[in-house]
Amino acid sequence: MKTADEMFEELGYEILFKNEKMIQYEFEGFYMDTEIKFDLKGKTVLKEYSTGESQEVTMQELQAINKKCQELGLSLIHISEPT
Repeated sequence: MKTADEMFEELGYEILFKNEKMIQYEFEGFYMDTEIKFDLKGKTVLKEYSTGESQEVTMQELQAINKKCQELGLSLIHISEPT
């Protein structure tokens, strides 16, 4: 199975920044760059243009984001079916 970094790489992202507080991936677009940021302290994920405007997440990006959360040991929300 692929790692999250491999999944992001296949989508055209590269690691721009990484430390104990944040991991940031960047996709260099034709007009604008796109960033996906993992705030490891706040346990949040943000996808935005380099201008700061938020952006929709594709299903492939969501799979890579979920994989990265699993690798980092961050809690994922589990929705159970009603009984």
